[in-house]
Amino acid sequence: MKFTLLPEAYSSFREPLLYAFTTESETPRDVEIKIIDCANGEVIGRKRLYNVTSGEVDIAPYLRSVARPTLPTTIEGCGEIDTSTNIRVIVQADGVDSEPRKFIAAKIDRNAIFTLLSSQHLNRTMAHDEFDIVCYFSWPDIVVSLDVEFIGSGSELLTITPPSGGQRAVAVTARGREGVDAMRVTLKVDGTPMEVIEYDLKPNLSNARRVAWLNTQLSPEVYTFPLRKGVLIESTRRHMESIWGREAASVEARNELKLLSAYEPEQQIRAIAEILYSPKVWLIEGHDVRSVLLATDRVLISPSKGMGIVEVDIRAAEEGVLLW
Repeated sequence: MKFTLLPEAYSSFREPLLYAFTTESETPRDVEIKIIDCANGEVIGRKRLYNVTSGEVDIAPYLRSVARPTLPTTIEGCGEIDTSTNIRVIVQADGVDSEPRKFIAAKIDRNAIFTLLSSQHLNRTMAHDEFDIVCYFSWPDIVVSLDVEFIGSGSELLTITPPSGGQRAVAVTARGREGVDAMRVTLKVDGTPMEVIEYDLKPNLSNARRVAWLNTQLSPEVYTFPLRKGVLIESTRRHMESIWGREAASVEARNELKLLSAYEPEQQIRAIAEILYSPKVWLIEGHDVRSVLLATDRVLISPSKGMGIVEVDIRAAEEGVLLW
């Protein structure tokens, strides 16, 4: 028994990941395939092939069932966060193990040693106590560091160096630092600056709401919608007949927030519109992250090169929870 084909490391588990094998025998037999998570040793998938001398299996559907990109429920400071976009596995065929392989959510250019996994522009605005998430991919033989500069009367430099290799997400915030009115995040590869993200820190309008979603690379994006256009409140009543007449047996209440973006250039509008493709959406309040549902199914983008605006509707993911 030996493997004759393995997918390349750091391939996306959103695409086919084919493992092929041969039993090295002319006599057909049944072969059991196991997919094992290297992090905890758990078997995340099984498949049995009957009466074969060779075969192949696509493990991508099994990985997608367990590697579901998400956000933690709380983000309090600067540092790497786990968004479940990496998974390292071995495939076992009749007790013979393949080489370990790490697979990721993003579909990356394999010729690039570093890829910033963000669609938004690099000049951003957020409140002093809010956070942003910087996502990127790098190969394991390079070192990526993030220099976070806190600019103002309380100037400071913080360097964050996540482990090498894979799809990474790093939270940055000025929370807890006084006298800071701007931030600059410089991403360096082996000490060489590659990307710079500038942050203007200013208070939000009272109706502003900060929302996170997964972009087309399944990496988190965060944006503050500065205007809450309205709150739509709905209720559903179920009635029953009794000796006293017809009365409400139960009442379900829910609401939707109608949010408007700022006027943004076309590239940023297209980046925000990727929220429509996101399997998950979150409302961020301070350092707390709450799962919500997107109630919008389309966004109209003007074909002009001028400024535009995006309107989205969100509602609570849990029944009975109201958003304001």
